[in-house]
Amino acid sequence: MKRENFCFRLVTPFNQETMQFSSAIGMRNSIFLAGPCPREDYSTDWRFEAFEILHELGFQGNVITPTNELHKEMAKIKQNAYQSQTDWERTMMHMATAIVFWVPRSAERPAYNTNVEFGEWYKKPGVFLGYPETATHVGYLEAKFKEQGKKSYRDLRAMLSDVVDYLAPQENERLRFTSDTHFGHERVRQLCYRPFTDVREMDLAMISNWNKTVPTDAIVYHAGDFIDPEKIDELPILLSNLNYKELHWVLGNYDRKIKEKIEKIVENIGDGRKITIYDNVDEKGICKVTIGDKKFAIIHEPVSVPAVKLEGTTYMFGHIHGLSQVKRNGFNLSTDLYGYTPIDEERVLFIEKSLAVYDDNVYVDHVVTV
Repeated sequence: MKRENFCFRLVTPFNQETMQFSSAIGMRNSIFLAGPCPREDYSTDWRFEAFEILHELGFQGNVITPTNELHKEMAKIKQNAYQSQTDWERTMMHMATAIVFWVPRSAERPAYNTNVEFGEWYKKPGVFLGYPETATHVGYLEAKFKEQGKKSYRDLRAMLSDVVDYLAPQENERLRFTSDTHFGHERVRQLCYRPFTDVREMDLAMISNWNKTVPTDAIVYHAGDFIDPEKIDELPILLSNLNYKELHWVLGNYDRKIKEKIEKIVENIGDGRKITIYDNVDEKGICKVTIGDKKFAIIHEPVSVPAVKLEGTTYMFGHIHGLSQVKRNGFNLSTDLYGYTPIDEERVLFIEKSLAVYDDNVYVDHVVTV
């Protein structure tokens, strides 16, 4: 079957015409096929079978393969071609919603790189492991995966079938919440002591955490300061790479500086997904959500005297990053508090319930000796 006939979009490391590495645009709902790649006879690549299976299963997202049939040719004309390949793979594995490790290890295909990649990813959600019965030296991979409470597979079709089911939309509405991502914001990386060597590592980590915990059919609530205002031109690409069905975006203090630009970009995205912008200037502009019988309002700054008071409502806010998690009537959504990962409605309800049982050791205004 030719690549153009697949029901999914096949993403490879190269552009066949220009021999340049492909870009990472629109990588939401993606499966990365990790595992050993052939170095000589590319017709033996196990991924061809995977493509056929995923097509038969009707998967309609992105399927990412690191196999680069032009690697030797590119190495002749491009400096640092190997580094470009590894950088591309690193980016795509972060973008992916699911990473599938199929490891047909043998003497001819020892999968040394696969060992390293598996070690980096096996603890993450959305990661799958499988290998044929004939594979050698896979016991350690199996043991580490089992430690995480995850099952491995011996059949490629069975594994890919479960991956497609894992990515499929669900009947129940799924909600996710976050704040203060500050994508691209070097100043925030430094001031908040975020544990990343540079802003690119920070962005890739947050995109990965988002896509591996936020389903493509999720409704995401963001309490503001989404991106560095100086990087606003990168917003369309960023949004195209994130999973969500609806995005409810409460403008933060940095976002308000570029409100008109944000609104224009959102208006022109045109990918069929819904983005709603809130400015919180009056009650109509406040973002509200009900989970079960609990009412919430999502704001940015946790000001002492709000312009609008909502009775029987718990506030979710951002702005102060990791400085304080809870107030008497609300709690902080800043991503710094949650491993740079959006949280789900179960976590939201747990924190909301905890507000009533915290004592003055949590809510005290001043620390004194007893």
